[in-house]
Amino acid sequence: MNQVEINRLLHNLVRPGVIAEVDHGNITASPPKPARVRVFVGAMKTDWIPWREQRAGKTRTWNPPTEGEQVLLLTPGGELRGATVLMGINSDHIPAPSDKPEITMIEMPDGAVLEYNHERSHLRAALPGDATIDAQGTVTLTAQGGATVNADVTINGTLAIQGSGVTHNGTDIGATHKHLGVTSGNSITGIPA
Repeated sequence: MNQVEINRLLHNLVRPGVIAEVDHGNITASPPKPARVRVFVGAMKTDWIPWREQRAGKTRTWNPPTEGEQVLLLTPGGELRGATVLMGINSDHIPAPSDKPEITMIEMPDGAVLEYNHERSHLRAALPGDATIDAQGTVTLTAQGGATVNADVTINGTLAIQGSGVTHNGTDIGATHKHLGVTSGNSITGIPA
C-alpha cells in the first residue's frame, strides 16, 4: 500500500457529513429490514449505512435522523463500506434548542417539548396534542408540594379521596361539612354554607 492510499484511508476515518436520505427500515419484515441513511460528504453521497442509536440491546431507543442533520461518519479502516453514522451535531442550519446549561431538553418536530431544569428541580412538558399514560399496573403521583390541574377533568371509574377535607371554591364539602337551617326529615337542604 502506497502513502497516497494510506493518507486516503486515514482521511476517511472520521468525516463530517449531512443526512441526505433516511430509510426507516421495516421491523415486521422477515427478516427485519434495518434502518439506514445515505450521507452527503461534500458532493459525494454514501451508499446506505446504519446510524448509531443511543441504545440497541435489551433496552432499545428509536430516534431516527432527519434530512439535513449534521453527522459524523465513523469508518473503521477508512473504508466507507463499514461506516456508521454518529448523529446529534448542531449546525447553523439546525441549532440547539436551548443555550441554558441547567436545562436538559427534547424538542419534537410538532412543537412538543420535554424540559428538565436541574437547578430548580423542575420538569416541564409542553404538548400540542393529546397525552396518554398507558399502564398495566398502578400509577402513583407523589408531589410533596402539592399538585395543581388547570383543566376540565373527567374521571371514568371510582374516585376515592383519602384526606382531611374536600373544598369547592373555598367551601368545605367533605365528610365534616355542615348545613345550616336544616330540619331533620324529608326536607331537601340548600347549598352548603
